[in-house]
Amino acid sequence: MLRRDVIKWSLFASVAGISGALWAKPEQGKHYRVVADQARVRRYEKSKADKRVNELFYYGCSHCYNLEPSLHEWLKTKPASVGFERIPAVLNNPNWIFMAKVYYTAQELGIIEQSHLAFFHALHRDKQPLFNLEAIAKFHSQFGVSEKAFIDTFNGFLVDSQIRRASELTQAYGVDGVPSLVVNGEFLTDLPMNANQPDALWQTVNQLIGQSA
Repeated sequence: MLRRDVIKWSLFASVAGISGALWAKPEQGKHYRVVADQARVRRYEKSKADKRVNELFYYGCSHCYNLEPSLHEWLKTKPASVGFERIPAVLNNPNWIFMAKVYYTAQELGIIEQSHLAFFHALHRDKQPLFNLEAIAKFHSQFGVSEKAFIDTFNGFLVDSQIRRASELTQAYGVDGVPSLVVNGEFLTDLPMNANQPDALWQTVNQLIGQSA
């Protein structure tokens, strides 16, 4: 965890590869906490689905990278009625803002499905020196966009507006570390609250999906 300095749901969990019930029901204050600023969340969340999960992440976070395999397994079996959105956490740090802009640039250019995991691999598995805009633009050109288009979009209004929204949600959720998962806009959970075990984390998420405050 990187910090700043139910029968239906049981079946869902089983299909998602979660091994065994680690606890009958997640406990507030132990396995998750309630998001306090609900009004702000409702203002900035895009999804209007009653059941939804948002992942707050940072490209520089190895824990976020290591969560990707279990996240992808969870997405394969997620019911269609459950919305999902990745949100790059925007903390008061230039590196976090920069990497959030990388994500939203790829999203605006329509290449995020191709680039997201590839960029994670490049940073964490392959140790590529992708720390400036020119190098990152060149990396993303493999997905069919020009380096100039990437840089122009990175510096454009649409990405800046997405950054402002991500910043508002990061604060509204009360995120102080990543990866964090916010369920239904009401509950926040993370790896430390779930014994640093991805299977336990997804069990908590699946059970929280069926709850409401």
